[in-house]
Amino acid sequence: MKKIMIGALILLLVVMAGAGCQSQAPPETGSGEQSEKLEKQHIGITAGRPGDMWYVLSHALATFINERSDWLTAEVVATAGVTDNTRLLMGEQELRSNHLNVTMHPGATVWGEGEYMPLQIGMLGMLNETWVTLDPNIKTIKDFENKTVVLPRDAPYSYAWLFRNWIEQAGVNNVKLMHGGISARLTALRDGAAQVGVLPFDFYFPDEYALSASLMELGARGTLYFPNQGDISANLEQAANASRLDPFVDGKEQPPMSMVAPAGALDATQTEDMVYIGTPVFWSAGGEVPEDVVYEVTRILYEAAQNGDFAPYHSMGKGITPEFLTMSFWQSEEERKQYYHPGALRFYEEAGLELKAFTQ
Repeated sequence: MKKIMIGALILLLVVMAGAGCQSQAPPETGSGEQSEKLEKQHIGITAGRPGDMWYVLSHALATFINERSDWLTAEVVATAGVTDNTRLLMGEQELRSNHLNVTMHPGATVWGEGEYMPLQIGMLGMLNETWVTLDPNIKTIKDFENKTVVLPRDAPYSYAWLFRNWIEQAGVNNVKLMHGGISARLTALRDGAAQVGVLPFDFYFPDEYALSASLMELGARGTLYFPNQGDISANLEQAANASRLDPFVDGKEQPPMSMVAPAGALDATQTEDMVYIGTPVFWSAGGEVPEDVVYEVTRILYEAAQNGDFAPYHSMGKGITPEFLTMSFWQSEEERKQYYHPGALRFYEEAGLELKAFTQ
């Protein structure tokens, strides 16, 4: 009987202790931020044409968000191209607060006369392009004089101005310009309608280079020559000035987007180091997107980059590393922080990650 009474007493004490725990107030949540995060939210990612590298890699990011967040979901939105990503958001104001944006113009203040500013979340890739010709007599950019030169599309807010500026910086004034997409440029160079032009090549951060499909196809027509190789000091200065003088940003200077590929990076005929322009393509969001949303996206993006999760989706995905995410062309720390979204910046600062410039 004594044992039964002791057991009953122990049971009573356990029940009372449990009731006491249940009656305690929940822990303070401060600003209520945690409860807000638990509210389900959905975002879109404007990502260009289906099949484009940035569309595929944005689909990967949306997949990771859907799998790895308890409260945030995402979907990819197709557009007519990277420039049209921003056009869509400018035309539909209500989309700016719940859409990420794949863009490629750092510091692009012209949208809506400064009304909309895409702020960086993390690097996605690079659009690296080089001058190329089949004519061995075109040895430098000065040899473009009296030649037909084919450049990227001459659309509003496209990046063809980079290469027009470079030609002018080299002191070449008498050229005939053609414009077109990659396929049109390849056709013009292959068929002789243009003697020299701009084509992309592949670059995997930090130091892996390869001929693109378009350069390999042009190489089947004849030997490739790169007139922007050598004379590094002059070419760097010209390319840097070309990217600073951007009409797209309403008189404000862009950062210099000039880089150097080591000799032999692309082809046996590239016997010297070569200056080229690398246009950054990055995930961004306007200040209208809540900081907590961008913080969550950045957290998932960073973890995916750490794990190498982008590589299975696209070959260029292997270049998305934690270090690559935080790169930009802005030279000062103040500028770098200014052009990152506060949510992304908060994550990187808490993670102890440094924002770096490509040319540092």
